[in-house]
Amino acid sequence: MELDQISWSIISSLQDNARASYADIGREVGLSAPAVAERIQKLEEAGIINGYHIDLNYEKTGYALKAFVSFTAHSGKLLPFLKYIENLEEVLECHRVTGNYCIFLKVVVKDSLRLEQMLTRFMEYGDTTTSIILSSPVTRRVFSKPEPIKTNRVAKARLG
Repeated sequence: MELDQISWSIISSLQDNARASYADIGREVGLSAPAVAERIQKLEEAGIINGYHIDLNYEKTGYALKAFVSFTAHSGKLLPFLKYIENLEEVLECHRVTGNYCIFLKVVVKDSLRLEQMLTRFMEYGDTTTSIILSSPVTRRVFSKPEPIKTNRVAKARLG
């Protein structure tokens, strides 16, 4: 599905406030509410919009400790590890990556004792390096259509 500027504006509006009404979004992008609803349905059907989520304040729920866990699997242990963590509620995100580690996890736990218990269990599958999140100056950014990268004449001459 090719995204035009209006679709990008709708996506941006939904990222800013997924609870906005079709009428509110329509006023923002210059379409009627039914036209916005139709566009959103097409974006969902195309798999561009995968869902709508809330942003929790974990500290206020009693889960005050957030961390990134870098993980390197022992031989033959990657798939069992992935199977194990898929049911851990404390694992917020799991990313397979390139480089020195094979997995980056974002976890949230009640306290350092629970983090220690989790890491001890992880050690059955591989090696971990943990970084406690002290603060998050940028937590969520609205993604909009990236602008093409501008090159100067010198760079163009070297490339071409």
